[in-house]
Amino acid sequence: MLYETRRVGQRLGGRYELLGLIGSGSTSDVYLADDHEDGQLVIVKHLKGEVAGHEEIRKRFLAEARTTMSITHPNVVRVLGVEQSEDERPYLVLEALVGESLGEYLQREESVPPDLALELARQIASGLAAGHRAGVVHRDVKPGNLFLLGPAGDPQGLKLIDFGYAKQIDRGPMSTANVVIGTAQYMAPEQVLCDPIDARTDIYALGVVMFRMLTGHLPFDADPGADLLSHQLFSPAPPPSWLEEDLDPRVEAIVLRAMRKHPDNRYSSMDALLSDLDRVLEPHPGSESESIPRVPLAKFPDVYKPKNPMGREVARVLASRFGAEPPLPPSTHLPPIDEQE
Repeated sequence: MLYETRRVGQRLGGRYELLGLIGSGSTSDVYLADDHEDGQLVIVKHLKGEVAGHEEIRKRFLAEARTTMSITHPNVVRVLGVEQSEDERPYLVLEALVGESLGEYLQREESVPPDLALELARQIASGLAAGHRAGVVHRDVKPGNLFLLGPAGDPQGLKLIDFGYAKQIDRGPMSTANVVIGTAQYMAPEQVLCDPIDARTDIYALGVVMFRMLTGHLPFDADPGADLLSHQLFSPAPPPSWLEEDLDPRVEAIVLRAMRKHPDNRYSSMDALLSDLDRVLEPHPGSESESIPRVPLAKFPDVYKPKNPMGREVARVLASRFGAEPPLPPSTHLPPIDEQE
C-alpha cells in the first residue's frame, strides 16, 4: 500500500522519482520510486532530517548499506546503491519487492501451514547462513524483517530485509557496548544482557520465528518488559507440540535445539540447522530413525551465565523479581561442599 506524501514527484539525485510512501520508522522513510535511468521500480530508504545530524544514527544507516551489499544471496534483499540527497541526507536504493512481510501474514492468518513454514525456515536459514559466511550477524530476525514474495497469502519466496541492527564480525567476539539491540520477543539471552554475540544469536531468533509460524504463538507471550526478558533468560522453551499436537517430532527437535539458553547447546552454525531442515524436507532413503534429527545431550547445563559486570547485575535483578536463581558468572566458583555452612 502506498501513502500520499507531499514528496510525491520529487526526484532524488535527478534519477529516482518518488511515487509514494511505503512506511516510516523512527529514523527513515521508505518510498517506492521510479528509476529513470534503468526504467525500473526501486525502494528508496531515506534518513529522516530530524536525525540526520545524529552521528551514531548516520553511521548505523550507512553501515546497513555496506553490510547488506556484502551479502549476495537470493534470500537477501539487494542494495543497489547508497547516495546522498541535496540536503546531504543519505539514502539507500534497494530492489523493489512485491508481497508482504511475514509479520503481516501472521497478523492475518495467525500461523503458517507446516510444509510452507519449513520451506520458509529453510530460506531464512539460507539467507542468514550467507550473511554469517560474510561475517554478518543480523541481530533482529523477526517476522517484520522477513519479506514474503508474491501474492498475499500465497508466498513464492522470501528475502531477509532491514540489516540496520546487523553487526560485522571482526576478529573476535562482538561487543554491544552495553546497549540492548534487537526485539525482545526474539532475543537470545546474550542479547538481553549485552554480552558478546555470534551467529548462534540468529539461530535462537530463528527458533522463535519457527515456533511462531508453526503454533501461532510466541514461546514467551508476555508484554515487553522485565517479565519477558526474565523468561528469555531463565525459562526453558516450551515444546511447540503443547500447542500443535500433530507437529512432526523432528521439527520440534530442531526448534528446541535452536532455542537453548546456552549458546554451546544450540546448533553450532546456521549451516548445521539448515542441514537438519533439509533432512526433514528432502528425506533420503533409510530407516525412519536415521532420518530424524537427533538433539544431542546438552554440553553444559542449559543456563546462560552472563559474562560482563552489567549483565551479571541485570541478571541478578531480573532473577530477584522472577523468583529464579541468579546464574553464576563463568569466573565464580563455589567452595567445596564440606566447607559450606
